[in-house]
Amino acid sequence: MTERSPTGETLHRLLHAYKRAMRDGYAEAGIERTVGEIRVLKGIARNRHGTAQHIADRMRQDKGRIARLIKRLVADGLVVRQPHPDDSRSQQLELTAAGRDLVDRIAAVEARAGARMAGGLSEADLARFTELAEAMIANLEHSQDNAS
Repeated sequence: MTERSPTGETLHRLLHAYKRAMRDGYAEAGIERTVGEIRVLKGIARNRHGTAQHIADRMRQDKGRIARLIKRLVADGLVVRQPHPDDSRSQQLELTAAGRDLVDRIAAVEARAGARMAGGLSEADLARFTELAEAMIANLEHSQDNAS
């Protein structure tokens, strides 16, 4: 039997508790979108005039998968495509008013879940947690990049 990492187990439990809080929050807010769709909407909101390739790169996902998600979001009136001024092969993505409203609702759910998660912790505790989590992410991404 392999030895379990207490850090890994704690992180696993935290991730699942946070995901549960997010799912519950989205349901309470009437947000019926997949995690992929939410991530794409947030990516478009962060990167005005970005392209599907920008979103795919940022999410480290296949461009075809991202294109399918964007197609659904366009069909639902949350995103529009515009010609890219510098690259005729690309289209810029922008949120519609309904898309911006949904991203605002998503942000409110995330803020509530984050506040619940951080309840009772000091600013110093939160800063240290963020510092440690960023270091762990860098460790994992660095070791993954070296393995490739």
